[in-house]
Amino acid sequence: MTTHTGRRVVLILTKSYEADATIDVLERDNPGVEVTDSGTYWKIEADDEIVVPMDKVGQELGRPIELSQWLVVMSSFVGRASPGPDFFRVTSKMEELEAGD
Repeated sequence: MTTHTGRRVVLILTKSYEADATIDVLERDNPGVEVTDSGTYWKIEADDEIVVPMDKVGQELGRPIELSQWLVVMSSFVGRASPGPDFFRVTSKMEELEAGD
């Protein structure tokens, strides 16, 4: 039974060097992230949000990576996508509604 109702976000990444680098970055910078091996995919879960900074993933890979290149390994997500020019964020927040608070 889960207690994460409505706040849990998920990234599904195809296994690859880029996915491995992403997991290394997320586990190092976000101790609450949970990673599950699902055969050919990685399932990455966290409460509230997951932010994947392309500069850190690139450092882990040993070469730069653009968001458009990284999106190729992301097969799905649960939450609200809120990407920027150099990061991908999936969040449980309704940022459009919460901006006026």
